[in-house]
Amino acid sequence: MRKLLIILLLLPFCVSAQNNGFPEKKAKIDLYVNGLLSDWNIPGLALVIVQKDQVIYSKGYGFRDLENKLPATETTLFPIASNTKLFTATLATQLATEGKLSLDAPIKQYLPEINFFNPELNFKVTMRDLLSHRTGLPSYDGIWLNASFKRKELLSKISYMKPSLGFREGYIYNNNMYTLAGLAIEAVSGKSWEENVQERIFKPLGMNSSGFTGVGVRPDDHSLAYFEAEETGKLTARTFLAQSELLAPAGNIYSNMIDMSKWLILQINSGKYKGQQIIASAAVEETKIPNAISDKRGRYDELSNSIYAMGRSLQSYKGTKLISHTGSIDGFYSNLSYLPKDSLALFIVHNSVSAGSLRSVMNLPIIDILQNREITDWSARYRKDYLDSQERNKKTVDEINASQVKNTFPSHQALAYTGKFSHPVYGEILIGLKNNDLQLQYRSLSATLHHWHYDQFITMDDGRGFPDMRISFLTNDKGEIDRISTRPFGDPLTEFVRVK
Repeated sequence: MRKLLIILLLLPFCVSAQNNGFPEKKAKIDLYVNGLLSDWNIPGLALVIVQKDQVIYSKGYGFRDLENKLPATETTLFPIASNTKLFTATLATQLATEGKLSLDAPIKQYLPEINFFNPELNFKVTMRDLLSHRTGLPSYDGIWLNASFKRKELLSKISYMKPSLGFREGYIYNNNMYTLAGLAIEAVSGKSWEENVQERIFKPLGMNSSGFTGVGVRPDDHSLAYFEAEETGKLTARTFLAQSELLAPAGNIYSNMIDMSKWLILQINSGKYKGQQIIASAAVEETKIPNAISDKRGRYDELSNSIYAMGRSLQSYKGTKLISHTGSIDGFYSNLSYLPKDSLALFIVHNSVSAGSLRSVMNLPIIDILQNREITDWSARYRKDYLDSQERNKKTVDEINASQVKNTFPSHQALAYTGKFSHPVYGEILIGLKNNDLQLQYRSLSATLHHWHYDQFITMDDGRGFPDMRISFLTNDKGEIDRISTRPFGDPLTEFVRVK
């Protein structure tokens, strides 16, 4: 990457009245992006840049399907993941400008069935709180993994979600709160969240290729996601898992660069596209109002701490106001950025897990290029961070392995561990036997349980999408296995109780 930057810096900006030097900027962008593909083992990437009301650059790089050598292009469809959130926030602010809901009224006013773990929240939590991640509730992301239940069923689970922060005490990114916002949108509009997106955004903008990952058959021109083998670095395509309608208002939209360019133009022009006011200007501006400090670290001098608005993060980059949001889901990573001062916006997305950590900064060198500034090597910085984290993870794994008590055995016969275990938020985990091995099943995902020590077992990622988990079997005062304890997919430590 260092050699790449030297080349980039040597490329001239031959500014002229005719082209303002943009062909040279394109060359720099191409060089930068191709460097990312090489340095981070990314199969495919797509990028679109708009200024004012014009698309100034749109291109695909690499492959959407590596095995079949199908290229990524501006028409390739990628999940945009959490960049869906701005669509949901925009629907909410649009309905607010129409007088159909209030952003600052208790959400229970629109969803009377909802009851929070702390009853006082029933009269405090608003749409603005949901959309700015300041309810105090932890993520509970495991509940939507391969979920088949309808998102309205989330309402019955909220009362079991114990807050980990006080109300408006801090920022906790929470997909489920965006699902609640989607349900409130449905309640006041009388239409599904998907219908609202289609009728209020997709159709008037002509985003004809965009859709929802949980609805219908996947289109032909979609990208695959790729995971990198730790030992060999070989890239393997995996099935896209997160297709539950539960997640939809938080992260289920897919799109391409042609369609996303229209969404970017609307953002730059305060809700206008091709001279038509698609979204009320007041609704667009409302999504930019800061609500919660989302990043207090301030790791780099070039970037200020970020503040979350609604479906957007606000910060400055090298003294320039930057409005952005990232997206990540099952091997796809995206970044939407908007520079109000320059009427510039860009969207970039790739399909490699190995470069997931890059999502928050992969836009920044492009901004440097567009603004004729010195290019900061964010890729090198984050590559170092990535390698350091790999080393820390290896050390952690080594420490965990060292903690294993050798030559221990389960306290019961295998059959005693089998059965159905339930939790009101996550649902059911089934433990069965197959060829004398314990098998864990969660919805359509399954994994073999490998004995660790005593009554602890682990799952190991076998390439089918089931993550590594540690399962502890617990006994009652009679010595019977009656609970299991685990962290479901990285969520808080949770006990599942045996169903009699």
